[in-house]
Amino acid sequence: MTAKSRSVFWDELEKELEDPAFRRQFILERNRVETVDRVMNLIIDALEESGLSRADVARAIGSHSSAVRRLLNLDAGPVNPTLGTLSDVAAVLGFQVELVPMKPETRHDVTEELINGALVDPQTAAPNRGQRKPTTAA
Repeated sequence: MTAKSRSVFWDELEKELEDPAFRRQFILERNRVETVDRVMNLIIDALEESGLSRADVARAIGSHSSAVRRLLNLDAGPVNPTLGTLSDVAAVLGFQVELVPMKPETRHDVTEELINGALVDPQTAAPNRGQRKPTTAA
């Protein structure tokens, strides 16, 4: 039997990941996609189990039904709801949004990689999309 050969994609990705700035963005984006996918699938499952329609949810949170349809339609493309909207929809479905600690292996692959990468190469640190700007007293 011959060993499976990797595609050019994986070889190129491996090379790209040697760049600290690329690696940081890759880790952040991978985590973001996995998180949104997991949360949205749970919300959609809860909606199906509730017997409510998207229009019912929209009325309950005081939103347009088209906005809720877009939010809960995974085929429509990327969604990035506000935390407030997500919390409102979750509440209608009998859920609340919480932060939970990462599993140790995920924490190593994500958190430690990000922190260690930032400490090693602070010159290439890209600004974090959600980063708060320092405030100054008036």
